[in-house]
Amino acid sequence: MNILLISVNDETDPYPVTPLGVAYIAKALKNKGHTVYVLDLCFVEDAYRAVGDILKGFLPDIIGLSIRNIDNLTYKKSIFYLPRIRDIVTFIKKNTSVPVIVGGSGFSIFPEEVLRYLHLDIGIVGEGETAVSLIADGIENGSDIYHIPNLCYISDGIFKQNNLCSDCIQNTPDRTLFDNKRYLELGGMANIQSKRGCPFRCTYCTYPNIEGNKLRLKEPGPVAAELKEMKANYDIDYVFFVDDIFNFPEEHAGAVCEEIIKNSLNINWTCFATPKGMTPELAKLMKMAGCKGIEFGTDAGSEKTLKGLGKSFTLDDVAHATEYCKNIGLPAAHYVIIGGPEEDNSTLTETFTFFKKNKPTAIIALLGIRIYPNTLIYHKAIEDCIIEKDENLLEPIFYITPHMSEEALFHKVSEYAAHRYNWIVPNLDLRCNTSMLTKLRSMGRRGPLWNLFAQT
Repeated sequence: MNILLISVNDETDPYPVTPLGVAYIAKALKNKGHTVYVLDLCFVEDAYRAVGDILKGFLPDIIGLSIRNIDNLTYKKSIFYLPRIRDIVTFIKKNTSVPVIVGGSGFSIFPEEVLRYLHLDIGIVGEGETAVSLIADGIENGSDIYHIPNLCYISDGIFKQNNLCSDCIQNTPDRTLFDNKRYLELGGMANIQSKRGCPFRCTYCTYPNIEGNKLRLKEPGPVAAELKEMKANYDIDYVFFVDDIFNFPEEHAGAVCEEIIKNSLNINWTCFATPKGMTPELAKLMKMAGCKGIEFGTDAGSEKTLKGLGKSFTLDDVAHATEYCKNIGLPAAHYVIIGGPEEDNSTLTETFTFFKKNKPTAIIALLGIRIYPNTLIYHKAIEDCIIEKDENLLEPIFYITPHMSEEALFHKVSEYAAHRYNWIVPNLDLRCNTSMLTKLRSMGRRGPLWNLFAQT
């Protein structure tokens, strides 16, 4: 069968991200003998013309639509992506009658709402490699597809969702269908995954809903082999590990680093990490393996707000992780969420004081929390009368602490961060100028740029 996969994401701020999920699905379909074409709309000037041309030239039997994000997650600068995607779906349906199946991380958070918004009938929640292959086989053979795991659908106006199956971590993605050179030049890095799932219970996080709460590890050898292939075939010299937490468990992270060293890959990389899982030994091993920076999901500089966000570590863990990185010259950024549950004047002051004392390379402060269904923050938002029960959250709504006025919160952060070189605040456009990012990329700068912005 001819299968067209469309990645609808066109967001390039702060940088474009290769649609890794689509690459995994393309490989799974190819392994089943299907002919696959990927239409990546990230760099397309006229999406409708591009879609129209491929519908005429490729003649797909099935169309898969991948939605990475619903919005840009930035309070007071919110951009809702679905109206554009709905227009594209309408265009597709006017020009072909073949089945359109939607999936992706953004879709998986709001499966029923997105299906109804886009006027589609079938979607895949969570990992799609197995499900989309079974769906393609079912459609080709004329057999029933509505029993397939991870499938969701609307029938006679009623939404139904099958049980989830998450067993695809040992698969590999097909990068041949993407403009890897352009992503590298404009984004400064490629992406790779060494695990799926997250066992932690942060109040706001959607990862367990997308990938499950059971951690599934990819063997270190194949991770290194994938990196080797990326460098040999696409001249990729910088990657980002998109694992929710690279350094947990420590044994697996260390084994990945050892494989990179053993194979002399000479490739630079960055990752997400948790402060609690960082040790001096692992930090040294990561640096030896080419790590150029760590992004910690720290979220707060106060014990009270850490607890309110459901974090499993303490400020001592954060301080130690920062110290370990400093001692070996490994840049470290801490993502901090301001305005969440339990935030007030005193906790905000504690956060400022804590990071002033510890002096990490950068603090990336995010104001407000995007509220998603099936998260703990959703129930807290109902309790605090920020949203109503069963309110549709498809269009972005943010949690802001009821213990401070929004004006006071923004003013206090702005006043403090404006004079601290290592504070980056996207909500307030502090040290995150888009034109400067583009200029730095054009000069060949690789990796995330927070270590450069935090010096200006």
